[in-house]
Amino acid sequence: MSRFWVGLFFLVAAFVGCDDGFEDYSYSPDDLLAFSADTVAFDTIVSAVRTPFGAFMVRNWHDKALLISSISLANGANFRINVDGRAVAAGGALSNVEILANDSLYVLVVAQPMLNNLDEPKEILDHIVFVTNGVTQSVVLQAVAQDAEICTAGMNITTDATLGSAKPYVIYDSLVVQAGATLTIPAGARLYMHDMAEIVVHGTLQLLGTEANPVTIRGDRFDQMVGIPYDRIPGQWGGIWFDSQSYNNVIEHARIRNGSQGLTFANADTILPKLSMHNTVLTNFKGMLVSAANCRMEFDGCELSNARDGLLHLNGGKYTVNHCTIANYYFNSRAEYGWGNTKDETVFLRDNTQATFENTIIWGANYNSTSRISFAENAENLHAEFNNCLTDNDPKFRIIMSEDPAKAEFIYDFRLQAGSPALLGGGEYIGCYPAD
Repeated sequence: MSRFWVGLFFLVAAFVGCDDGFEDYSYSPDDLLAFSADTVAFDTIVSAVRTPFGAFMVRNWHDKALLISSISLANGANFRINVDGRAVAAGGALSNVEILANDSLYVLVVAQPMLNNLDEPKEILDHIVFVTNGVTQSVVLQAVAQDAEICTAGMNITTDATLGSAKPYVIYDSLVVQAGATLTIPAGARLYMHDMAEIVVHGTLQLLGTEANPVTIRGDRFDQMVGIPYDRIPGQWGGIWFDSQSYNNVIEHARIRNGSQGLTFANADTILPKLSMHNTVLTNFKGMLVSAANCRMEFDGCELSNARDGLLHLNGGKYTVNHCTIANYYFNSRAEYGWGNTKDETVFLRDNTQATFENTIIWGANYNSTSRISFAENAENLHAEFNNCLTDNDPKFRIIMSEDPAKAEFIYDFRLQAGSPALLGGGEYIGCYPAD
């Protein structure tokens, strides 16, 4: 045998005898996979719109490697998965996936549910099925899918129109109400605004919710950031802007939250009413909550809360505020998430402003007696009345998020505790929330 063939023989023998650790698998059915979660659940999601990723770990706590015979989706219609960089197509599977001893795999999950052709939300379920040494294990995938009207090019309202309320609207770009047109948004309607989307009103906007079925306007993200739901994070969409020639706007029983700027009103006049707002919660904005110049407006039974730059900036005009809770507890210690930089001021009153506040709470976190209401220095024609208001005594709200900021859920409940100085007895109260 020549030297070449002898050398080749020993080289092949060396490769055959080499143990790289991958072939020394455990074949015991008792050596099971472990999972960091038994369920990957998504909140309510919009049909046909892909979600951000959910994730979990597959772990092998044993002293030998495991060979996963198959990884697949039981159904595959509404979810997609990726295992350590390898995608699993609908109806497909990964075969012979190795996982070393005391090692793990990273699984990403995305939901993109098919249309339900229903007005009501529908629960969707699937399973990721793992087969190892003849043993089947699974992780549950769960979501609630809601069909919606997807407005990818925004909405342009040129004549009087009324939106439907059976399905929510997802607004990309912006919703614009042109001059001369009135847009009515009825009870139960939901508008989910995409990043940077705005509502621009040149004509008239009427939100006509009810106590049982309010109108909801919020961002379109339903997932979480570092454990905090995006629904509780400000800056998720633009805001609502009213042109100088927009009048007779009505907001009744609405829940408007988590945008960048709240309601902004261009310089107008006080001959016609600019806005009548009743029984509405406007909360959690990154800029100013309400900013108005030379407008005629009324607020009744409203909660105006939590905005970095303040809650009510009135620069000329006539305003009445009755039975409202104006409270700024904007969380300002997580600037990296968009919070911070607030001076904790709540109400700003400027030149030529005539404002009457009755039965109203004006309060907030970290306040002293001068920071809740800011009057312009040397203001001209500024007249403000505060009748039966609570501005210098803690109203004792029920819940102001969790006590541990690291675990804060950013849930604010501005209803009143028993013994609150805003509860006057005999059914009388200050603010927008009576005693339960």
